[in-house]
Amino acid sequence: MVEVRKGNFFQRWLYRNYRQGSALGNFFSRRIRPTAWLWMGLGGLSVITGADLRQSVVVAFSLLMLGVLAVGLIWALLRRAQVVATRDLPDTGSVGEELSYFVNVTNVGKRALREIHFREQGDDPRPTEWEFVNLKEPGEEDRNIFDRALAYYRWKWLNERGGKWQSIGRSKALNLGGGESEEVRLKLIPKRRGVLVLDDLRVELPDPFGLFQRCRPTGNEVGEILVIPRRYKLPPLDLGGQSDLKIGGETASTVKGEGGEFMGLRGYRPGDSPRHMHWKAWARTGEPIVKEFEEVRFPRYGLVLDTNLRGSGPELFEEAISVAASFVSSMDQERCLLDLMFVSDEPSVFTAGRGVAKADRLMEILARADGNDEGGYDLLNSLVLRYATEMTSCVVVLTGWDEEREEFVGSLRQSGMKVHLYVIGADEMPEEEGLLGAHWIRWDAVQEDLMKSA
Repeated sequence: MVEVRKGNFFQRWLYRNYRQGSALGNFFSRRIRPTAWLWMGLGGLSVITGADLRQSVVVAFSLLMLGVLAVGLIWALLRRAQVVATRDLPDTGSVGEELSYFVNVTNVGKRALREIHFREQGDDPRPTEWEFVNLKEPGEEDRNIFDRALAYYRWKWLNERGGKWQSIGRSKALNLGGGESEEVRLKLIPKRRGVLVLDDLRVELPDPFGLFQRCRPTGNEVGEILVIPRRYKLPPLDLGGQSDLKIGGETASTVKGEGGEFMGLRGYRPGDSPRHMHWKAWARTGEPIVKEFEEVRFPRYGLVLDTNLRGSGPELFEEAISVAASFVSSMDQERCLLDLMFVSDEPSVFTAGRGVAKADRLMEILARADGNDEGGYDLLNSLVLRYATEMTSCVVVLTGWDEEREEFVGSLRQSGMKVHLYVIGADEMPEEEGLLGAHWIRWDAVQEDLMKSA
């Protein structure tokens, strides 16, 4: 079985120290410009070099640099701004894809504001303790024992990929007189699915030398963007009924779609749709007559998502969501039906496809789906088996592998249903009988392993 570790005392101590140090570093990096760090370095070097007071040129240069730094710092601390802002946001975004939007900013103060910038404060990039303990930096095994023990490079790597979203740069420089308004463009990259909340737009007020800046909050309403999961490219798949998800023509599925070509007229039968009534023939004969169409059957697929975080963790769950979203986006909704099944607060099934709902609805549901620590495989098993006779085949996406998941998959297979099993794993695939025929997807090589799963 795949083992998920709990942090020991030393790892927990490292995590707390890295987390606190990172918060302090982020605070200063937002307020001290790179030029200031250069000046402070040169100033310190000149002080050391100018220890001999007879070197008057060095002393004068050191005092000049320190004086400029002091003036810049005081200037930045004394700057004030009264600004309100309104965002014009898109409805949706996608993980990993750049998203831009416009912000209308207004100087509601009396004083003019010169050379100011605007920036959204990005989401906290620091990893959770679970991520720090269980996720390894690519190539970490090749580092020396000291680096592996302190895990600093792992922390750095997790920070670079962490956070729900990342702000890209800042706005152009603005000059706003009292009461004036202007529109600026900002950009960000969503890193996590779900509802992206923007509630902390800051105005940056630099000093004239560009050494320091004050970051002041603006008056702004909370904005939200629904971020749909990352989607991967899938190879051609044989899910039954046809060679891939793009079903063409008739098929021997158990679920039918809407009628095909017109065949003729017949008498009304209970349950016939009123839309198929032939009103002229009814008026002529005095008996209800309906139009009969050739019956065309379309395949119906199940997509079962494992939402259990126990024994796996959030990273594996997020990749399982992305794999499920990849199947949804590959579906030809005009040629098949797709049932998304999972257990949240209760067993849930959502159907999209021909004549039902668009695949966008399933993407929105996946964007909002939450994991749980309760297991729920008995409930999920009952839900899937309830629809088993109506489905052509079933795609099961699991967040890890253990005895409970193995029993769940075994129950589905014993029902006679055709099961396509995809397991998101933290390590290499274990050699177990229950995984025969399964597609093992490493969480850090999802695209590569999916292309091998054909």
